[in-house]
Amino acid sequence: MKRTFMATVSPVALALLTSLSAAHALAADPIEVQVQLIASVPSTSFYVVPADTGWIGVPQRLEWTPDPVAPGGGKLSTLRKAFDVKNSSGAIAARLTDSGGAFLSNGTGMVPLDVHFNNQELNPITAQEVISATEAAAGKRVDLTIATSQTGVGIPAGEYTGIVNMTFDAVPPRSL
Repeated sequence: MKRTFMATVSPVALALLTSLSAAHALAADPIEVQVQLIASVPSTSFYVVPADTGWIGVPQRLEWTPDPVAPGGGKLSTLRKAFDVKNSSGAIAARLTDSGGAFLSNGTGMVPLDVHFNNQELNPITAQEVISATEAAAGKRVDLTIATSQTGVGIPAGEYTGIVNMTFDAVPPRSL
């Protein structure tokens, strides 16, 4: 005797079974996470590093304040940040890297900037000593200041941006 068994599955049950299988398959997929890390460790014999590294690479806002004496005039605030410096074998020199100097631009006009490191004005033409060999050997904390140049001309309204690039060099000791 031969018996035949036939099962009938309703369309609703089939859809439920299919969706449960698909949900289980999706839940089993791995999740990948990528964390990009970067580190810069300077030599202990020569370094020029920001004392607070959280601002490097982040735009710094120069706030405009009106001038109560000259209606329609005003000025931008000065950026001041501390750097730790050391060169165990000589002085430290610095210069602006961009040949046009430092400036802010709004696309149609430019506002020149003065850049000082350890109270020494930087320029794009020649590197100049900003930390003496004696100070550099001991290590020191100094200020970087960036301010608008005093040109006697007001700053036109607009949105301005700029990048200040500097190069620091270890200066070998002088021969006597």
